[in-house]
Amino acid sequence: MPRPFLIILLLVGTTFSFTGCVNTRLVAFYSTDNIQSNQATRVSYLWGIVQPQDIPAQCESKTICKVNAKTNLGYILVSAVTLGIVVPQKIVWDCCPSSETEEKL
Repeated sequence: MPRPFLIILLLVGTTFSFTGCVNTRLVAFYSTDNIQSNQATRVSYLWGIVQPQDIPAQCESKTICKVNAKTNLGYILVSAVTLGIVVPQKIVWDCCPSSETEEKL
């Protein structure tokens, strides 16, 4: 094989070996054991010009403790191949437990 091809192959291999998931987390309330976790995958189109549909939280307590926005190598490749026209992202959110107080006897 020609030497420039090997160098390019080595650079591409090194780049892919160091890539991982991109993860952004927002935590509002973190000290609870009773968490209801939900997830959805949403896709933004045309560099965000077309607004994606809202995700219903479906939390009994009407409060969210933590939100995670994740992407992976597959999503990044889709975004790169489409030049940012299609950008998928996985959203994971945790609902806080209800704050109903127990009645003392």
